[in-house]
Amino acid sequence: MIGTRRFALTAAVVLVLATAASVAASFDIVKGESAVVLDDLAQLATGLFATGCCWWTARRATGPDRRWRLAMGLGMAGWSTGQALWTWYQLVERRAVPSPSLADAGYLSVVPFAFTALLVIGNFRRSDSPDALLDRRSRSARLVLLLDGLIVVGSLFVLTWTTTLRGLVAVGNPSAAAFVVAIAYPLTDLVLLVIVVVLGADRKVVLRTPLRLLGLGLVGLAASDFAFAYLVSVQAPEVPPLANAGFVVGPALIALAALAPVPSSPAGSSRHRRSWQWAYLLMPYVPLLISSVLVVRRTLIGDLRPLDGVEIAGGFTVFVAVILRQLVTLVDNTKLVLLLRESEFTLTHQAHHDPLTGLANRALFQSRLDEAMTRYHGDGTPFGLLFVDLDDFKAVNDVSGHAHGDAMLEQVAQRLRQCVRDTDVVARLGGDEFGVLVEGVEEPEKVAFRVLDALGDEISASVGVVICADRDPDATAASVLKRADKAMYEAKRDGGRGLVIHP
Repeated sequence: MIGTRRFALTAAVVLVLATAASVAASFDIVKGESAVVLDDLAQLATGLFATGCCWWTARRATGPDRRWRLAMGLGMAGWSTGQALWTWYQLVERRAVPSPSLADAGYLSVVPFAFTALLVIGNFRRSDSPDALLDRRSRSARLVLLLDGLIVVGSLFVLTWTTTLRGLVAVGNPSAAAFVVAIAYPLTDLVLLVIVVVLGADRKVVLRTPLRLLGLGLVGLAASDFAFAYLVSVQAPEVPPLANAGFVVGPALIALAALAPVPSSPAGSSRHRRSWQWAYLLMPYVPLLISSVLVVRRTLIGDLRPLDGVEIAGGFTVFVAVILRQLVTLVDNTKLVLLLRESEFTLTHQAHHDPLTGLANRALFQSRLDEAMTRYHGDGTPFGLLFVDLDDFKAVNDVSGHAHGDAMLEQVAQRLRQCVRDTDVVARLGGDEFGVLVEGVEEPEKVAFRVLDALGDEISASVGVVICADRDPDATAASVLKRADKAMYEAKRDGGRGLVIHP
């Protein structure tokens, strides 16, 4: 790992050298056999360079940052061994490389180690998330992720088989081992690329810069794998060095991934995160659409070749995966809607109720009083208002502690509820003050006496009552509250544990 400025300079030099080697071999700057030599040696050099960078930087890294470098170093060592064997066949023995061969074993050995490196990077994630509700790792979320990967890999594999691999297999008339090798390259490339895309869409991954460079390196290797397979399928007389550019640039990018500095607090803009989220949502459907377009095109141009077993199996697998993904998403969205409704109900309840006692708060009590006042002026529905204030409650807190005081408030709230109907409103107006709104035929003074009886001798309270029975056009919610408050203070002046009623 190096500093940011040194890394930028190193990246520029490495990419320029790798690109220059590919361009020189591809555009007749170096001609004939010299181009082949330059191409093969450039691939081997960048492979060894990537191996060395991974192992060299792993010495000073720790934890996951060290483990992915060690794994990728082993993978690139295997890939470089395969390239060394390929170079030996071409430049020393001067013969065609057999298929399968030990070179294939070396090339393919990068797959399990790259897979391991990606998993290590993916598991090294930040624990903080502002979207915990939407970013939870439930079983359904993991299942959708698995199905998305299956859809992408299946669609791209069918596309690759139809356009390239089937022709390659038909030309080579391969043995079982050669067939497995021919299938292994595109299939493993697709799996690795899908993992890169999925991890890239996860904004909680810490090692984002190494992930991007490693992903681009794997893209380069995959691009040249596909180009090589296509050229063989169309029976091209030779493989031009340009098709091998990914085998030069890809390892160079993997080397830069190992050299990249790790930011201390990775974060992207919200707009950048949204773009990645859209890319993640569309990920399984883009390759599916491309494969469908290919099938339609074959039909329109009259290519009525019967589907072979590989196409049928791949298409059926993708179809089943799409159906399952939609079902899982439908169930998960239904659960999410129910969860959001429950959360909305909880928030609404918390906004209108006292958190300690569960009674209505002052805002809800005021709203219900306004409604009662509207009915009182409209059709003459009577109502009564009770103000209940605990006597010497401050002394309870000072002597027994706030925990005992809170327990007393909860007990008062419970007893007040038992004194009224379900249609009446009981509220905690603040501190040790409570309000009771009684509407209809119930007589407020009887409710007030029930309240005093329910509180008993152990809880002293003063109660002020206002009765709105006869129509008073000048009455307002504010005036009624003021009268009830005045009645309550009159009860306190009389020594507390009393009742004052204002008609």
